[in-house]
Amino acid sequence: MNKDNQQKVVIQLSTDEVEVHKAVIAQISNLVRAIPSIRIELVVHSRAICFVQKESHWKGQISRIINNHISVLVCRNTMEQQKLQESDLLPSVEIIPSAVAHLVIRQSEGWSYLKAGF
Repeated sequence: MNKDNQQKVVIQLSTDEVEVHKAVIAQISNLVRAIPSIRIELVVHSRAICFVQKESHWKGQISRIINNHISVLVCRNTMEQQKLQESDLLPSVEIIPSAVAHLVIRQSEGWSYLKAGF
């Protein structure tokens, strides 16, 4: 456990598969239920960018999970590759320069890592 006794996990979501999207919502809910003080960052990139676009099927669930312990972070590199603007995304997400770099940094800081899926 880290020095402030708060568990921290960074979750990578990089697929457009609906079943994986459904699973990551359930996994986040399960984590919060099991460890209420957990800090979670869901890092979205590559084909998963559809998960956080304004027309996303998951926008209601995403809005409900985002709070002071849970952040949804979106890769600017992916946005540029797919020619997306910040206005194309859900307003509650945060943009980071590089998803892969963020994952590496968080792991070096001692965060646990999970790949979204089954």
